[in-house]
Amino acid sequence: MKKFSRTDLYNELLTSTLKDLSEKYHVSYHKFSAFCHQNNIPIPGSKYRMYLKMNKDTTGLVEPLPAAESDIIYFDTESNKKLDIENELKDLNDLQKIKQIEQVLNEFKYSSKRSLSSKVRTFKKSVKEWKEKYPNDEHKYEWYKWYSDEKKPKFMENISPKELPRLYRILNAIYLVLDQLGEEITDDFTVIIGGKDEVYFDIVELKNQVEHKITKKEQKALDEYERNLKIGRSWASKPRIRKYDHPYNGKLELEFNDYPYHAYVKDADNGRLEEKIPEIIINFYKAYISVRDKRLEQEYEKQKKKEEKERKNQKAKHINDEKARVKKLVTEAHDYQIAMQIRKYASTISNKKYKDWVLQKADWLDPSVARNDEILGLRDYSNDLEKYLDDLLKMEDDFDW
Repeated sequence: MKKFSRTDLYNELLTSTLKDLSEKYHVSYHKFSAFCHQNNIPIPGSKYRMYLKMNKDTTGLVEPLPAAESDIIYFDTESNKKLDIENELKDLNDLQKIKQIEQVLNEFKYSSKRSLSSKVRTFKKSVKEWKEKYPNDEHKYEWYKWYSDEKKPKFMENISPKELPRLYRILNAIYLVLDQLGEEITDDFTVIIGGKDEVYFDIVELKNQVEHKITKKEQKALDEYERNLKIGRSWASKPRIRKYDHPYNGKLELEFNDYPYHAYVKDADNGRLEEKIPEIIINFYKAYISVRDKRLEQEYEKQKKKEEKERKNQKAKHINDEKARVKKLVTEAHDYQIAMQIRKYASTISNKKYKDWVLQKADWLDPSVARNDEILGLRDYSNDLEKYLDDLLKMEDDFDW
């Protein structure tokens, strides 16, 4: 149960958007909007936001806070509800694994004094070595990385040096839990769950937006520009100076932004990342479920294509085999017809020796007899007679030298 002051919440809405506050209190945007309406707390409109950004008068653009019997109101924030791990991970389809996760998370206690594991120490060393190699000039690396296999250590793009110790402690907690659950974590903190599915995550430090303070160098450039205008140099170009700076604010956010799963856990009033290890681990497994299901779907589609290809190949082979059988049938029928003609012709032959030879060849051609000729052997019905005899003739020609 989260306690709010109607007055404080109303004043916060005058300076922050409803979206910012819903993230701050870890409440869904729509539920928080309904909560404000139910408790008669006016929400400033887009015109008010625009005028506020432009430093224009916002008088009359927002309703005053109506009176209420009590200034204290209550809301059950999502983070205050006990984690129902079995329900959250039901799509894992592995009750034994879910029970193991519940047990490990219930027994795990975060401690900032816990010594870093060897895995995190190895990662910390890679960060230190990289910083020593590129102490000030990251542009050199940005150019060089396109021509090298060298990679900047993970998480360094969006973490200030001040928050690196916190990063190591959070990674250490994540590693200890996942390692106890039997998952694989590589030296660069790639997390592989279930033995084959990589779960991508990032840890970033959030930034504030503040008005940019003009530096001495920028002021000098502006003064030079003003002097050039005064003496009539119309070609003078006004220096481009940014309006806002975005300094790191010390708040960390752990993100799951790899398709198809998107979620985040971040520092908020209801606790910092170190206090949300169970929620983080559950998100790892929810991300894994999405990655696994995507992989299984791709494997299913790949198997379907393979089976379809095999089916088409089998069908083509069956057709080709059938064509070969028909071709042989036609050849056999043709040979049988010729054999019958030869026998008819043999009846007209008076030379007994020649007649016997003719009848032998008729039996050799006739598939119903299939005589094994002492010279020609068995008739190969895979080729028609003309081609068969041509091949024999070619063989004779080849050796006729």
